Amino acid sequence: MTKINKKAIFAEYGIEWRGKNGGQILTPWGDWFSLLMPIGTNSKVGNAATFSTKHGNKTYNILEVSEKVRRVMELSNISSIKASCPCHCKGCYCDNGFFNMPSVNDGNMIKLIIATVYPDFLKRALIAQIKAYDIKQVRIHASGDFSISDDYINVWVDVANTCPSVIFWTYTKDEKALKAFKAVDNIKITPSITPYGFNFGTCSELLVMYEKLTKDGYIVHICGCGTPYEKHCSDCKHGCKAIDNECDFVLFIKHSTKDYTAGKDDPMEYKAICEIIARQNN
Repeated sequence: MTKINKKAIFAEYGIEWRGKNGGQILTPWGDWFSLLMPIGTNSKVGNAATFSTKHGNKTYNILEVSEKVRRVMELSNISSIKASCPCHCKGCYCDNGFFNMPSVNDGNMIKLIIATVYPDFLKRALIAQIKAYDIKQVRIHASGDFSISDDYINVWVDVANTCPSVIFWTYTKDEKALKAFKAVDNIKITPSITPYGFNFGTCSELLVMYEKLTKDGYIVHICGCGTPYEKHCSDCKHGCKAIDNECDFVLFIKHSTKDYTAGKDDPMEYKAICEIIARQNN
């Protein structure tokens, strides 16, 4: 099997790459930065990657970000930047845990800057990484959404069209993205807002929403995250209708907080949710 020349592939797209720390690229402002998409291995599809940006709809002033992010903003000649979502959902899982780690937050802020200020660089870097690392599946936004700009939406349309054998999948509240991606066969997009509100909640809330949506004739999938059926998204696909585009909506159990823990605060409803998930995965 022929070894892929990663450096040559990135160079083809006008980007300098080096193999240090698993792979780095030279940014438009002159720093080396880690690959834009962390890569995992999906046992069913091969290499799978995820792209994220800063979630929420807050506008960040240069004086309230970390020193690392402030430096990038200064070199990019911007004094403020708006996060990537059309709104900030109360109870969003990105407000907790992993996404609040300083290194993760800084990385997502810098990728937000890239997506906002350097969309052409972003497009070339994504395509080069997909080709150089033989990526077969891309989750767009474990954190974030498409409300950065029309240019940002078009980046993903162009990337998907350039890599037609790769499956891209995402959830969104952005109406422009929903419309744009419907025309791209290899982008599997699922709306984050149902006719009855956002697609996450307590087990009690999900049961009510599930019953209403299925009664209305929608095809609904409940994610196993937060149950014994949980798997990391990059290696799930054990029945995820979102990736296969076989459902209208995907519902998620609200992540545990100091005010709510699934199974502990609503054991009967939690059991009912698990039974639905077990049936849909068979």
